[in-house]
Amino acid sequence: MGAADAEIARLAALLDDLKRLASGGLPTDAELRDAPFLDGWTLSQRPVPCLTGRVSGHPVLGGPTVRTSDVWALAPGLGFARTLSRLYALGRPHASVAVPFRKPARH
Repeated sequence: MGAADAEIARLAALLDDLKRLASGGLPTDAELRDAPFLDGWTLSQRPVPCLTGRVSGHPVLGGPTVRTSDVWALAPGLGFARTLSRLYALGRPHASVAVPFRKPARH
């Protein structure tokens, strides 16, 4: 698969997830269990909004602290964020973040 094909696949997966969220669908417990876990997270800025936090279970980034790709959906009250690259299960927000959040299903 070439670089263009990989980017198309990544964007198609994002589009599928955004359509599901827009229609009221949420990540399943199994999807959240399999997603990288981001703890102590904050909403950050690159040229676009992103998250930073301590990650575990990420297939590429080793951390401990990482900056995600672009944030497309952020639902701390439901325990997840969807970035351009992947779904994240959200742990506790950083102390500087004042938002409701769901108790993590793991960690």
